[in-house]
Amino acid sequence: MSTKKVVLYCRFSTDMQRADSCADQEREIRAGLVRLGIDPTNAIVIRDEGESGTKTARDGFQQLSGMVARGEVGVLAVDDQARLTRAENAFAFITDLVFAGGRFVSTGENIDTSVPGWELRVQVMELHNGLEIRGLRHKVRRGQEGRVRDDGSAGDHPFGYDSHYIDPDWAAQLARRGPKPKKALRICQEEANWVRQVFAWFIAGLSIGWIARELTKLKVDKGRRASQPGWHHEQVRRMVANAKYIGQWVWGKTTTQRNSRGQKKQIDVPQGEQVCRYRPDLRIIEQEIWDQAKARLAVLEEAFGHKEGQKPRGPKPNPAEVYPRSPLGGLLTCGRCGAVMWQQKRKEHRYYVCSGVKSSRCNMTTQVPAERAEQGLTDFLLEKLKTWPEWMNHLYQETSAAIHAAAARVPEDRERDVRRAGELDRQINNLVTALAEGGLTSSAVANRLCVAEREKAEIDVRLAAYAKVTPDAVALPDESWVAEQLSTWATNLATGVGGGSLLQTAIRGVVADPVIAPGKTRGFIRLKFQVNAWDTLIAAIGDHLPVRGLVGAPDQPHPNDPEFTLDLGEPTAMERWAPQIATWRTEGVTWEEIVSRTGMDLSRVFVAWKRYTGATDSPPPI
Repeated sequence: MSTKKVVLYCRFSTDMQRADSCADQEREIRAGLVRLGIDPTNAIVIRDEGESGTKTARDGFQQLSGMVARGEVGVLAVDDQARLTRAENAFAFITDLVFAGGRFVSTGENIDTSVPGWELRVQVMELHNGLEIRGLRHKVRRGQEGRVRDDGSAGDHPFGYDSHYIDPDWAAQLARRGPKPKKALRICQEEANWVRQVFAWFIAGLSIGWIARELTKLKVDKGRRASQPGWHHEQVRRMVANAKYIGQWVWGKTTTQRNSRGQKKQIDVPQGEQVCRYRPDLRIIEQEIWDQAKARLAVLEEAFGHKEGQKPRGPKPNPAEVYPRSPLGGLLTCGRCGAVMWQQKRKEHRYYVCSGVKSSRCNMTTQVPAERAEQGLTDFLLEKLKTWPEWMNHLYQETSAAIHAAAARVPEDRERDVRRAGELDRQINNLVTALAEGGLTSSAVANRLCVAEREKAEIDVRLAAYAKVTPDAVALPDESWVAEQLSTWATNLATGVGGGSLLQTAIRGVVADPVIAPGKTRGFIRLKFQVNAWDTLIAAIGDHLPVRGLVGAPDQPHPNDPEFTLDLGEPTAMERWAPQIATWRTEGVTWEEIVSRTGMDLSRVFVAWKRYTGATDSPPPI
């Protein structure tokens, strides 16, 4: 049997503490063991440096736990019990040590498991250490909250901001004992430019994954607090959802909770205990850009977010439905089963194939030639949009009328918002005064202040928009100018200029129907599609649409969006003549006469007749 060992365990919590703290603890432990008659000369020393005592995932502690489990520890000595652990597992750990034949000694607190009554002292110290940690957490949070309420820095700023000392003599304050100099927040222009670029990419329709890969490829620095190189898609998603970029700073939304082993998780804090500050000086993203990003996030959440009754990872839609990989990706559907048709490549050619064929859910064997379909639709749209069609003119007139109707409501809406803004100003001033004088400390009051500040910020945005509504601002550009702009826009996109897709913008959906002659198994494709007139008009005139917030896109397809049909082929001569040949034969017309009338040879005439009558069950008179 192996001899049990004397083990000295030392720990300090953070890198900010003295590196020789463990050496000091070891010296005190050795002296205390000598007083107890224990020889520490050959003791094993285990150290954890810069490790919190609230967690068990420490290298030294794990080594010690393994030795205890194997029964190798005869005496475990610490300077004080908190060095071993501050979590709620001290009594359980020490009990296991004693059960394995070991002895626990805390030399600084005179705790010795060889002395009766040690259980009470260990449990009291465990409770004391846990309360001390919770009290320290409360004090830290209290100090951070104070800095936030003073619009200072509490270390919670995201990418795009940095903190700086506000006292001119901050260097001298750092060098001497006493309070540290205060810090404030400011916009880091280099990072802020990348934030604006991310939002621009996002509202342009680029995927969050693509943005993360592009930032990584461009080697964009994530800041000094980054622990891993490269950008992760979750970092980008949090960025485009972070309201701090529009000046709404909410602090303390979550807090840390630990279990008995020191494992931790973030839990939500009640809204009344959160701190909300409106910081217009820290705004990076304009409201219109933010609203567009928020709307797109909602669309992505609807498509990919977790739904009730589903596994935590959420639904599994095909990403190509959201981010098309071909000009007609996500637009083209099968006319037989309604399934989406996806692009496939065979040698040097591309085809669109019904996704239900492979799983035998559909018998659509006719494939859509990709190049012919894309070019045919593009040419068709170009011809229509260059001529300023009647349906586009009608939509132009309706949009103009809608903008003027919305503008007519602005005075009434402005007056209502001005009154409400005045009421909120009074409420905010009263609440701030009461909180500052200490007359009110309720979390409900702080929450009411937060709500009032948010509502006031929203009204300020609307009031700024109202100021832009002038008679000139609500007039659509001249109709002839819009027609010319539409033609130029369509031509640029059709030739690959402008970074967009004419088909994805101008077409609402395309249905592919097979046109197959009787008696045959394959034919040609007929495309039925609807033009998305609203999106086409908005994309064409761009920023020239007056006061964009007054009129939004319709929830349903516009009633004037026209429907068209485009054939990607045509019947052969045999297919065109087949019904007539069958009729003639029924009437007794000779084969020689039919050959003369159709201009086809007898063999083709006979095959056309036989194929048609066989498919339609017509009597086959010879």
